[in-house]
Amino acid sequence: MDPRERNAQAHEKQQEKVATLSKQEQMDQEIDGMSAQEIAENLSKRNADYVFQLRKALSDEGFDDQKIDTEMAVLLPDILKAQRRGTPANKLYGGPTVKAYAITHKPKPVVPTPFWQKASDSALMFFGILTLMNGVMAFFTKSTTKNQGATGIVSMLVISIVFGLAFTKMNDLMRLPKSQRPKMGRMILYMVGLLAVALVILSITIFIPKVLNPVLPGTVLLVIGVLAFGGRYLFRRYFHIKESFFAPAPPTDDK
Repeated sequence: MDPRERNAQAHEKQQEKVATLSKQEQMDQEIDGMSAQEIAENLSKRNADYVFQLRKALSDEGFDDQKIDTEMAVLLPDILKAQRRGTPANKLYGGPTVKAYAITHKPKPVVPTPFWQKASDSALMFFGILTLMNGVMAFFTKSTTKNQGATGIVSMLVISIVFGLAFTKMNDLMRLPKSQRPKMGRMILYMVGLLAVALVILSITIFIPKVLNPVLPGTVLLVIGVLAFGGRYLFRRYFHIKESFFAPAPPTDDK
């Protein structure tokens, strides 16, 4: 066969494929504009029976008519589109009982934890750690030097809030898709900047009068630390928080 004739035939076949695809797209758009009743009227006998059996299976699982109609409104257009391509519903979704099980056992969507909840959780954790550490250290410090260089309670609270906000933001950045995630160099600079800010804030809080920023006894600090962790436990339980500073949610992968 002459190469020109071969190329002409290949071009014709390609044009036929494009025309067929264009017709399918037009039909799909028409189906998207149909009501559920109109789609049901255009189903084959086999697919209509499938829909009937699926509705019955959903009803047996405790779904009311309104909930069933909501589910079917999503499925019916795809069933008719597949039908016009020669694919019956049982091949598209499996048997009616299989599809009903998939619908009634859908995994619950994961609701992201708001930033303020994650930051508050981290702040309580840091506050508990700082107060417990300072409480333990107070028992090993000579009484004559306990108030010299010791950290006041307000200073610990402020640092905990700063760390809670900053580390939560860092975790959120690390969870971004790789294409949006900051480079490691920037993350290192972020950490260095965070420590610098913490030191500056700590230096500023030292100038707060001791009356407003007292250095508490070790026993009191230990009690506050325990209360902080207890409050954090209740806070996490009340808001159903699963992730934490030490166990953040996994990174989001690029699709």
